[in-house]
Amino acid sequence: MESRLKYQPPRAHQRFKAGPRALVLVDQGPEALPYHIMDISEGGLAFRYLGQKLKRSEVKEISLYHDYELIVDALPVQAVSDFRLQDNLVPVRRASITFKELKAEQKSKLERFIRAFTEAPLPFS
Repeated sequence: MESRLKYQPPRAHQRFKAGPRALVLVDQGPEALPYHIMDISEGGLAFRYLGQKLKRSEVKEISLYHDYELIVDALPVQAVSDFRLQDNLVPVRRASITFKELKAEQKSKLERFIRAFTEAPLPFS
């Protein structure tokens, strides 16, 4: 009998629950809005947003903010997943992205962002 469970290798990086004003801006032109980060690690992040599904091909670069302050700019990323969280009148979605090759300065700023603007570590899963 074939198992319905998919094997998932352990995560390479510890995830952390994002603080209340940790935001990500997906570069989609002048009308782009920041989204709330749900969790983040040195390998990627997940964020929630309202509305229509983002086009994966357009998610190439992000910037990280705390409140309105830019903390890390122009991080290269690749979309991993995007799915609907709740069945409401306005769809709430969760998107996950992975960081591509980061420069030393970007990696350092990302590590500082994680230390300063996250709360508790999340369990490995």
